Amino acid sequence: MGQNQSGPIAIVTVHGTGDTAAADAGDKWFQQGAAFSEALRARLAQEGFAADIKPHLWTGANSAWDREQAANGLAARIRKLYKHYDTIHVIGHSHGGNVANDAAVLLKWGLRKDAKKERFDSLTTVGTPFFNVRTGWLQMLAGILFLIIAWGSAIVFPFLSLLLLVLVVNGEFMEGSSHAMQLIVFGVYFFTVGPAVLFMLRMSRQGVRRILRPRRGAHTKTSIFSIWHENDEAIAFLQRVEELKLEPFARGALFRGSRGAGVAIGVLAVLVFALAHPVLYSFGLLDLFDFNTSSADEDVGTNIAAVAMLSWLFAPAIFAVVYLLYRFLIGGAQEIAARGTLNRSVGGVLRGIAMGRDGDQVLCNVGPRSHTHRTEDLILSGDCAARMQQNANGAAGALIDKYRWALFSVGGDASASLTSLTTDAMTWDSLIHTTYFEQPEVVEAIAAHIAAQARAV
Repeated sequence: MGQNQSGPIAIVTVHGTGDTAAADAGDKWFQQGAAFSEALRARLAQEGFAADIKPHLWTGANSAWDREQAANGLAARIRKLYKHYDTIHVIGHSHGGNVANDAAVLLKWGLRKDAKKERFDSLTTVGTPFFNVRTGWLQMLAGILFLIIAWGSAIVFPFLSLLLLVLVVNGEFMEGSSHAMQLIVFGVYFFTVGPAVLFMLRMSRQGVRRILRPRRGAHTKTSIFSIWHENDEAIAFLQRVEELKLEPFARGALFRGSRGAGVAIGVLAVLVFALAHPVLYSFGLLDLFDFNTSSADEDVGTNIAAVAMLSWLFAPAIFAVVYLLYRFLIGGAQEIAARGTLNRSVGGVLRGIAMGRDGDQVLCNVGPRSHTHRTEDLILSGDCAARMQQNANGAAGALIDKYRWALFSVGGDASASLTSLTTDAMTWDSLIHTTYFEQPEVVEAIAAHIAAQARAV
């Protein structure tokens, strides 16, 4: 074993979606004492580095907002860790890599000339489906206007508060009111508007980060070390979701869908024509429509019956005209004008659900390489890649065998079986995406990269 070449180093591990924990220590790959963590520490010790594992726990929700908040927390944590460690190295799995990438953006990793307290020394991602996060021009414009309002309010508020306080002290505020009332009104203003200004400033900070987010990684002095398997299910699935032409409303769907409403409106028109005259007469409203009701009651009754009979005789024509007008005017207009918009809107929602979009940002261009930093790829191949495929195939087969008859039993509770299937711990073992850290080659590659970066500092 070599001699220590530097002070202690921190390994910050960032888990992915659905893989959080309640404590730093445990059996999961990112926790202290886990098989991967201990293997990595032992391998780094051979290189002369004493490493501490520092898990960064977050909700693990498939939510862009949660990932953004986790990145904020990670950036703040990295700044503090430099008080105790010579170098810091981050490992992110799956969407944990997106969390780490966003933290790198917040810290301007690789862009600052002198930012020792606001950077880390290496970033390794494992099976990360990187998103290109964009803000639309309308949201960007709104963000800039909000920024102007927020900072304008922050500048004006102290001066206005001081002016009002002077007026209150001099008794010139709200003339005719008691001094106590003036103080109460000033206090309500100060303690209501003041926190609101601080709240707006906090929101504007996040908006500025989004607006000024770098679009390309070619100018960074650092690079992300990205490890991935060409059959990684998470990356491939999100790519397919993004590429798939989603058409919830097929051609002609809105026109065909207007049939039921057309029938209902056509029948309603027939009833209105048939019953309008007797209903108006019953409520004494015929005079309002200039109907002559001065004749004898029997004549009026005869007229009503005649109108009702004519309405029923012409019912098929009334129905056909109203039905066709509705189908071609309303249903046709929907088909021509609204189908494309609805497809884009619903398709965007479905893609957003898969990608965890829950705000005004657009998530796109899914891939294994960062959109903000240069990326050094390690695509697993050879025995390691083949072993991961074989293990995933075997585990998937065992998983299906476990639930096959429960799912295909007549009268069985298929819903409960599906729920158990999706939450079964064995599901994780049946995916390449979740078995990277069981491979010694992955441990070796990460350790070698960290050691090289630590020596370069």
